[in-house]
Parts: sequence; C-alpha cells; structure tokens
Amino acid sequence: MSDYPGRWWHRLDDGRIQCDLCPRDCRLHEGQRGACFVRQREGDAMVLTTYGRSSGFCIDPIEKKPLNHFYPGSSRVVVRHRGLQPRVQVLPELGHLEVARDGHADGCRVARRRSPRRPRARAAASVAFTYNDPVIFAEYAMDAADACHARGIKTVAVTAGYIGVEARREFYAKMDAANVDLKGFTDEFYVKLCGARLQPVLDTLVYLKRETDVWFEITTLLIPGKNDSERGDRGDERVDRA
Repeated sequence: MSDYPGRWWHRLDDGRIQCDLCPRDCRLHEGQRGACFVRQREGDAMVLTTYGRSSGFCIDPIEKKPLNHFYPGSSRVVVRHRGLQPRVQVLPELGHLEVARDGHADGCRVARRRSPRRPRARAAASVAFTYNDPVIFAEYAMDAADACHARGIKTVAVTAGYIGVEARREFYAKMDAANVDLKGFTDEFYVKLCGARLQPVLDTLVYLKRETDVWFEITTLLIPGKNDSERGDRGDERVDRA
C-alpha cells in the first residue's frame, strides 16, 4: 500500500502546511513529518504513511482496555498501528510499537475491508483500536469502522482524547465506545510530562458527554508524586465541572 492521502490540514501563508488532526498543530516543510512520525508532507499535501499497516492483532476481553460496562464479558479484536500521541514520559513505553522513525511502519498490511473478518470468526463483539492512539491513524480507523458496522461489529477507540475539533466530530461519529486516558489533572502535568495540554482533553470529554451517544469511560494511571495528590487543586475542579 502506498502512502494514503491525509485529512485535516491546511496551507499557511509562509509556504508550510499545518496538520489540524491534533492540537499540536505541526507546521511542515516539504518532506517533514509531524510529532507523531507517521504523517508527512509530500509536495503540497499531507499523507499518512501507516494506512493499513498494522503492527499486530490479538484477541482480548473487553475489560482489558479497560471498558467495564460496554458489552461486559465479551471479546474484542485489538488492532494496533504505529505513531505517537501525548504520553507520560516517566513510564516505560513500547517504543518498537510506537514509532517507525524512517517514516514508514512495517508489520502486517491489512486492507480495511478484511479487518472485520477476524472477529466474526472468533465471535468477537467489537474491534478496538488501541496500544497506539487511533487518532494517529484516524483515516484507517474510520474506514475500518465502516466495514465493521456493515457486519454488525462495534468499534472502540482507546485514546488520549487529544484531537482537533473537526477531526473529533468525524472520528467519534464512527466509534461506538471509547476509553479516554486522562493522564493528569493540571496543565502543568500535561506540559511537563506529556508534551501536551490538558484543555483539549477536557474538551473531548465534554464533547463525548454532551454531543454524542458514544459510550465512554475514563482511565487515570496514578503515578506516585506526579498525579496522586489528595489535596485537590484547580485542575481537579476543572475536571469535575467537565
């Protein structure tokens, strides 16, 4: 499969093009890749270098994602790609799954029309896009979701919730459920440890709650001394209001 035309970008007056997929707003010259390593400028357009290139499949219980109240007790097929989204830098990472630094991911090549066949054979109720945030490979996840829905299979996004406004609307229109990783409760935590901002994640949670029918659950991995304070702060209050 060749590089796939990317969506959610626009040209800037200075000749660069800006990726609008996530709030990083990467601004690229010819040949440059975004912070995710898998979206690249080629000529006057953006391409996704990992479309249909999976770094692995497996079958797990739905609770492992974790989703505890979405088809509990069922199995789901896991689809994972490569690429980077906001992550907590103090934690061990599966780097070989996350980044193809030469610009092209290796691994299995799977057409979107084939991906739903695997769960039907094993009576899985859903396909989960996970391990690497499906926002990174949103075009493929959305196409695969259409193919899954045509066969009565649900789709799940396991995500950091770090996504642009237009892409968020289109992406979650294709998902039946989501687990959003709320990594911390202050902007300081996100900036220092994730290289991101808190507010776009809160915006995603509010959007899912108020404007969609997507079933979603929130996960926070507690890191001693980093995001486990018992005193509470303005970050906690902002999350409560969301």
